[in-house]
Amino acid sequence: MANKFPNHAFVNEFAVFLIDLEEKEIGQFFGRTKAFMVNYARGYELPGPIRLVLDNSLIQAYKHKKTDRSRGIDALAYTAFCRFVSGWSDRSVCLVLSPMAIYEHLGRRLPASLKALECAVEEVFGLLSDTRLPVRLLGFDDGESLLATLTDIAADEAYLTDFVKNLDKANWQADLKAPIGVKIPLSIAMSSLPESMPLCYFSKLYVNEVLASRIEQHIVRQSNHDPAARPICSGELSKSLAALNTFKKNGLFKGLGDIDILSICDVSRQFQQSAGDVWIGQTLDKGLAEVLVRRHIYSVSRGVDMGHPEKEKQISAMLELMRSNPFSEQDRLAERLRPMILNFLDTLVDVCKAATL
Repeated sequence: MANKFPNHAFVNEFAVFLIDLEEKEIGQFFGRTKAFMVNYARGYELPGPIRLVLDNSLIQAYKHKKTDRSRGIDALAYTAFCRFVSGWSDRSVCLVLSPMAIYEHLGRRLPASLKALECAVEEVFGLLSDTRLPVRLLGFDDGESLLATLTDIAADEAYLTDFVKNLDKANWQADLKAPIGVKIPLSIAMSSLPESMPLCYFSKLYVNEVLASRIEQHIVRQSNHDPAARPICSGELSKSLAALNTFKKNGLFKGLGDIDILSICDVSRQFQQSAGDVWIGQTLDKGLAEVLVRRHIYSVSRGVDMGHPEKEKQISAMLELMRSNPFSEQDRLAERLRPMILNFLDTLVDVCKAATL
């Protein structure tokens, strides 16, 4: 397939920016661009139009690109990645703004007026103009519906900020002894969460998962007192999820945007539900990126009910699954993308080398 964006056009566009960068900064540009492509390649394995859901960290990179050199390089890298998307890849792709992204762009404050909100949305569209990709809005059609959603987000933020502060103050030391083995900290954590939360915007499923992981880490740290019943952590994903919930020095609860991206872009859920569109989180935040990678899991299963009248058919279906490749479609799409990536990487290397001569 011929590139829609010729290699020489890419070189000419980006050489003028890279020529003024130091070698270390060119390495940052190359590494960031490649990381965005690797993330895209994972999502490309699922069929359907691709939606690149923007985290606030990327919007901030574009906003401050002229005053912060490192952020400027990050924005340039994402722009280069967008040229790959529009010029080398063969899928329908757009950028997506969620209400939470707008809320964070506003500084986690409600706008003074509907006009101020509309100006903020227009500003974000302007910041992203360098990408040359279409930008779509998720969950709202106009300023009034967006303002109502932002009000819901602010209410959730107030509730969850107090909830996590109280959670962190609580004593989570537990006696983990059990008749057989030990009690599992994550199970204790899940059962300690309220059955209902007054959430208006955020998904209770993902909020519970993140909060339970945070409680689990508290239990693990505080319950090492009995050598005969050491706590068992559920794994690295739980640690990564727990780390999303942090407070800045000004007391601002930091993890809400991460929960939003995770709830939209959980690849494991998308694979199970065959959603149609493919939602891929776009972030510069290492913690969020790690969580998204750990949730990029494909799984299929066939159960056998030994008391079922069609038990033999269930066993046959399970054996057939074991002999087959249930992920052949993912393998096929990955192989289709591979030459596009290699061609683009060659071009990216050329422009980086030219800038260092």
